[in-house]
Amino acid sequence: MFVLQIATTKGRGGIVTAMCHYARMFDACGIAHAAIYRGPATDVLAREGVELIEAPALNSPLAPLLGRAMAAKLKARGAPLLALVHSDLALGSVRRLWPQAIAVTPCHSDKFRRKRNADLVITLNPAQQQAAESALAGSRARAVLLGNPYVAPTAQAAESDAPPRLVFCGRFIDTKDPTILLSAAAQLKQPPKLCFIGAGPLEASLKQAAAASGLDVSFPGWLAAPFEAIGVNDILVSPSSWEGLPYMIQEALDRGVSVVAADNAGNRHGLGDGAYGALFPAGDAAALTAVLERVLADPAALRTQAQAGQRALRQRYGAEPFWRALSAELAPFIEPGRAHV
Repeated sequence: MFVLQIATTKGRGGIVTAMCHYARMFDACGIAHAAIYRGPATDVLAREGVELIEAPALNSPLAPLLGRAMAAKLKARGAPLLALVHSDLALGSVRRLWPQAIAVTPCHSDKFRRKRNADLVITLNPAQQQAAESALAGSRARAVLLGNPYVAPTAQAAESDAPPRLVFCGRFIDTKDPTILLSAAAQLKQPPKLCFIGAGPLEASLKQAAAASGLDVSFPGWLAAPFEAIGVNDILVSPSSWEGLPYMIQEALDRGVSVVAADNAGNRHGLGDGAYGALFPAGDAAALTAVLERVLADPAALRTQAQAGQRALRQRYGAEPFWRALSAELAPFIEPGRAHV
């Protein structure tokens, strides 16, 4: 099996993170792989040791010369080809260039129209799976609930005697809703320190609100390795109104860091329906305040939940378990005369 990941991105976040975890899984399982990528995160993928092929814009047919060069390179591998297409707009080009390849696309959003041209659509949570099955009815594509692999070096958050902080980590945008954490924390009887890791269009207004709140708030900026700044006593707060299956929550669990999250489909699935962390209704600042009061009064209980989540995470999304699950779904497509360059 030879796998080619394909993506174009405007940023260095979600899709690139998924590509890195897939690459680590392929390495761990001895699967040859490379990536066709266009965007600002070539350095991130290069640090992972991913063999990169720079591509033109993937929302139009790939240049014939590039197609011939890639086809020759891939043919030399002498192996079946799995095209792992992270950018829906590239599916048409992939079909034209490699009609015999198995086209697999993960759901990085709840938009499914262009995914009808895939063979296999990987969904991230049960609600997304149900929506995908409905949207893809009558098409060649089959949806399967697998989530994303989580393959990272085993690490623990830094031990510390410091009291817990409330930490937000992500883009400062409306969907991520960082402002609600300020509103909720301001109503706590004894608010702890807050830390907002990230950047985005809401940064100026968020800093202004933080200054006016009287809370002890820090803004370290966008960090390439945020968990190097998050201690084991800290509590990650994820107030997003939408998530697929957030790597931020998975990494927190992997490091034994407690999580409080808005109750959307992705967060709920990532936290085992609340078994591995605390959930609150998305957009409800008063409910978030109540949850924070409870978990700050007994932080050890929430850490115990996170430790249970750590075990479950590795058992389901680790390199070998995830590759076994994905291989089982690929098996019907791998037959004589199928999936070869």
